Amino acid sequence: MTNHHLLRVERLWIGAASALLVLACSEPYQSTASHNPVPAVKAALVLSDSAPAVGGALVVSVQALANEGTVGSYTAKINYDAAALRFDSEIPISDQALRASNPTPGLVRLAGAAATGFPSGRLASYKFVVLRPNAARTLSLVVDEMHMITRQDAKSALIVDPNRTTSR
Repeated sequence: MTNHHLLRVERLWIGAASALLVLACSEPYQSTASHNPVPAVKAALVLSDSAPAVGGALVVSVQALANEGTVGSYTAKINYDAAALRFDSEIPISDQALRASNPTPGLVRLAGAAATGFPSGRLASYKFVVLRPNAARTLSLVVDEMHMITRQDAKSALIVDPNRTTSR
């Protein structure tokens, strides 16, 4: 064999070995980054009575339950028809949470935070006086901000039940 022929065979073997090496070392790329999805949170108004009598009291609670974790802080609003309901008072909840409410006719602004969260899901409760029939239908909840105790923003995965009137 000539040197020229040996050189070709050697190059062929080097090319074949390189191809096998490339094939043996190629693995599909898989991201090792873990995704921590935001837990879904369902918020709603829970009413003491879905059809309260005129002149009677109606207790309205704001509830937020997460499928994983616990809500740690929030800001929200309860809208209502001031001709149908009159704000009476905030109902104290003994769960070591910090709460603030600002009631005005037709609107209650509320905020709260708790280092260990709201494990029962009850964020706040208020007492209203019923002025007209079907007054409960005028209530609606708007959540401006919500965070889990892990400081994760839960607003992006928040589901607000519109005008939920579930009796206790």
